[in-house]
Amino acid sequence: MPGPSQSRVTVIVPPSAAGSRELLASLDRQTLPAADFEILVGDDERSPELTARLEDIARHRTNLVRVPVTDGAEDALLARATGEYVVGVPAGRSLTPTALAVLSELADTTGADLVAGLTGRVGVRPETPQDPAGALPATAGRLRRRASTSAADLADDLAAAPAEAGAAAVTTLCFLDAPDTADPATPADVAEPVAAAEATWRDGVLHLTFAASGPVRASVYSAATGVEWPLGEGTVDGGNVSFGLDPEDVPGLGPLPTGTWWPTLRVGDAGAPALVEATAARAHGATFRDRTTVSFVEDRRLGLDVGAGARQPIRRLDPARTTVVEDSRGSLLTSPIRNLDLAPGARVTGWLRLGKMPVVAWLEDVDGTGTVLRAWVSGLAGESTLHTRFGRAPYAPVGARLVIDGVGAMTVAPAGKDAPAPAAAPAPEVEAAPASKARRLAGRALRSVRG
Repeated sequence: MPGPSQSRVTVIVPPSAAGSRELLASLDRQTLPAADFEILVGDDERSPELTARLEDIARHRTNLVRVPVTDGAEDALLARATGEYVVGVPAGRSLTPTALAVLSELADTTGADLVAGLTGRVGVRPETPQDPAGALPATAGRLRRRASTSAADLADDLAAAPAEAGAAAVTTLCFLDAPDTADPATPADVAEPVAAAEATWRDGVLHLTFAASGPVRASVYSAATGVEWPLGEGTVDGGNVSFGLDPEDVPGLGPLPTGTWWPTLRVGDAGAPALVEATAARAHGATFRDRTTVSFVEDRRLGLDVGAGARQPIRRLDPARTTVVEDSRGSLLTSPIRNLDLAPGARVTGWLRLGKMPVVAWLEDVDGTGTVLRAWVSGLAGESTLHTRFGRAPYAPVGARLVIDGVGAMTVAPAGKDAPAPAAAPAPEVEAAPASKARRLAGRALRSVRG
């Protein structure tokens, strides 16, 4: 383990990557404390502007050092490293927030001199899903034990040379390559979407069923990181194939990283990847476990918001099934919500907003009804559009409004375009004045103007 004056990890940035703002920003986001790693940035001093910027950054970052280099940058940078481990980051590459913590922990637990982490390509789907039991992709990034690392090893890492077969694999994304600097391999074509017959949450798992013939492989894909993970074998029942997607336990990976993931199918031995087609009314829902994961539909394509950072679990209330019951404690709104999965005995607290006024709301399971939304509501006579918030995402409308009449009775009605258009009221009939009387009044008005 590192001594009291020794960094845990040294991150080495070559001159070709010294100007990368994205790389430096990704190092700022590391979960490993800044005191536990140092950043050595090689500067060939060919750009006075870059040199000045690096000097300014070094004055404000206690763990960053600008290292002037000429030829043999690897020797100079390695000689300045004080960390127990070194990570060489080639140009065009950045780190995921947990990369340094995950890689160093694996090196500690295995005692290996070299460990490797997966590298994704932003916005680019790989040819095939990552095989957790297979060889590491050639683009995998490396962390090495400094005592056994040579300048030639570091040069390979900084040149993004293919990963070594003996490296211990990390089944977690650790590095990201920008599309314009990544390997130019052509991604697989995307086939026509495959319609889902079922997309239902039960017991923390999203159950997906498709009508398909022949072998079917399912996976989940992140466009933000270019990583695709297999879901394991499906269950065949006649002409249907079913898969279970547990966002907290993906085979070979464990919990899915937070963000947006797209369920994907490959039908046939050489089938191209296809997204899942679904309707929001059937597929939108959520599971509430250690994290909240929302299933949503965008352009009729099924996606998962792991961590519920962008979407709300409740898409719509059904006014016909929503009641407001008044008793001595107040007015309790109750609305059954389909496709929400709660842990046994759980009660999830959030917010229901009545117009601009938020009130505490909660979700709970009711025998014979399923999951319901409840909240104590109040207000003056009028109408309030309803929004909900359960999780980090902003409030979202639920297609309903609370209506309070003049005596305080409350009902829930459709909102906006969902509300039935009111019948046009007939124009009031104005009784026509007799013609002779009209002429006398007009003449009187004209004489008054003339004086």
